[in-house]
Amino acid sequence: MEVVSIAERSTEQFVSLFYEQYDKQRNLLGNLYRDNSAILWNGNAFSGASQFAEFLSRLPASQHEITAYDCQPIAATMNPQGTCGILINVTGMVKYENSPGKQSFSQTFMLVPDQNQATNYFIQSDNFRFV
Repeated sequence: MEVVSIAERSTEQFVSLFYEQYDKQRNLLGNLYRDNSAILWNGNAFSGASQFAEFLSRLPASQHEITAYDCQPIAATMNPQGTCGILINVTGMVKYENSPGKQSFSQTFMLVPDQNQATNYFIQSDNFRFV
């Protein structure tokens, strides 16, 4: 199925880009969100990209190791160009500079296609939790 194939490729690219930017160029992450993005980071709610970017800038340096990720295309979020949204689940370990060891985490993203561009997505929803 073509939609599943596209979702898998897009997810692979997104996961690689997101965590590399988080660890090395965190200031760029705000570009992946919109002002109406819903963000929950370990129980702390943020409304939109700028508020979340400010929070991220105060976190110590990090290093993520992704254990697994999976995706599911969501046809109900399809844009006029035929690109649908993607629900992504990621699990892994993260080490923050000031922490004694690695912590397990789970993160769920809802990527939604940009209404004006067939191949661009933004993060509509992001839910991060230490486990």
